[in-house]
Amino acid sequence: MDKHALGTAIAGGAIAVALLETLHDKGVLTLEEARAVLERALGIAGTYAQANGGFEALNIITEQMRGKFTARR
Repeated sequence: MDKHALGTAIAGGAIAVALLETLHDKGVLTLEEARAVLERALGIAGTYAQANGGFEALNIITEQMRGKFTARR
C-alpha cells in the first residue's frame, strides 16, 4: 500500500475521532448523538468491508463504540 495513502487515512481517522471526542466532551454532542455518528460511519465503512483495510476499519469504529462512547455508562 502507498505510504502516503495510508498516512492520509490514519490522519483523517485521528482527526475525526479527536473532533468527535472534543464535541462530546464540550457537550455539543450527547452520547447518543456521538454513537449515531459512529453508527453512520459503520454503515459507510460497511460498504467497503471487502476492500483492502475495510474489515479493519469496521473493527476500529466498533472499538470506539465499546470504549469512550459505550452505551453502558
